[in-house]
Amino acid sequence: MASKRLVRVLGAVAALFPFVATAQSAQPYSAVQPTSTHATAIAAARVAIADYMTMRGVPGLSVSVSVNGVRAWSEGFGFADVEQGVQVTPSTRFRSGSTAKPMSMAAAAVLHDQGKLDFDTRVQTLIPTFPEKAKPITFRMLAGHLGGFRHYPPDGSEFFNTRPYTNVLETLEVFKNDPLVGPPGEIYNYSSNGTNLQGAMTQAAGGKPFLDLMQTLVFGPLGMTSTSPDRVEDIIPGRTRYYERTGGQATYRIRKSSRGNGERGVLLNAPYTDNSNKFPSGGYITTPEDLVTFGNAHLQPGFLKVDTLRQLFTSQKTADGKATGYGMNWHIDADRDGVPTIRHTGSSVGGNSIILMYPKHKLVLAIQTNLTDSRLGQLPETVGSLFLKTAAPLD
Repeated sequence: MASKRLVRVLGAVAALFPFVATAQSAQPYSAVQPTSTHATAIAAARVAIADYMTMRGVPGLSVSVSVNGVRAWSEGFGFADVEQGVQVTPSTRFRSGSTAKPMSMAAAAVLHDQGKLDFDTRVQTLIPTFPEKAKPITFRMLAGHLGGFRHYPPDGSEFFNTRPYTNVLETLEVFKNDPLVGPPGEIYNYSSNGTNLQGAMTQAAGGKPFLDLMQTLVFGPLGMTSTSPDRVEDIIPGRTRYYERTGGQATYRIRKSSRGNGERGVLLNAPYTDNSNKFPSGGYITTPEDLVTFGNAHLQPGFLKVDTLRQLFTSQKTADGKATGYGMNWHIDADRDGVPTIRHTGSSVGGNSIILMYPKHKLVLAIQTNLTDSRLGQLPETVGSLFLKTAAPLD
């Protein structure tokens, strides 16, 4: 019954793009054959994904799940390229959005374990040219969005960047002289600019260009072979095309001509953007499989030391002692029915991403799309809850 519903719903997805709809388009691609252990969860998750894609008008989506370090499911749905009728597969590469933040944090964490970076180092210790602020700002504060820096302006001028940058130090010019939104340490204010400053500090501590450090300290050692900088000029095999829909609610992530009342409208190619202005905070190309690999490396010591993992996954606090729910570039969720989660989401021009971890169950999942503001909503938790039924807690 579920399989019939899946074909019916995927047919509806294909109907959104009648000029590329074929009999083949109703069949998702799977790189991992479902095992009997997870077959029920996979079948239900497929239906949930198809329903979501129809509701949000998402052209393409990829998902990957692992349980106890073993890949349980990877599958692609819909189209990576609507015009050419190219289907999404688990090898399709998407923009990371802010799931880049924990990846960038990992490079700094490795340097910390090597004794090269103290998390409480002040900015000017490593970046002497950065302007002093009213109060000292440390790496740890930046990693917890407590530095007081602003996020993207509402006009989208920085999100839709067209200038190429060659070094993370250059990107600091964009905001370094701007007034802070609040005193350092006193308020939580999510800021990709603050994470870019983190990247510059990581580069200084590591003594190599930031992207070289990412490859040698994170992507290479973890075998993340489908993860790389999002350079628009590079030929990247399997890279998806990027889309947006008209009618979207006003946000810096959607061009003004596409803004509306939130209703899903006409599918368009997303605007051009050069993400070299935010490599540390949102500038990688990756896959859900690589994100799951990355997550698994954080579920036990080895890649990072025990105390380093503890610091990453402990909520920081504002000066008045209030927990922010954010550690060091990771969202730390309170227990939900006794099940704590660690996650990070990502929004980019032409996509949304999430990495979601259930540490007590050694369950990791990742989902990526190729539509701006596709709003994954409760879909990740829905998929996660299905697999939790077969993933016993491992204390």
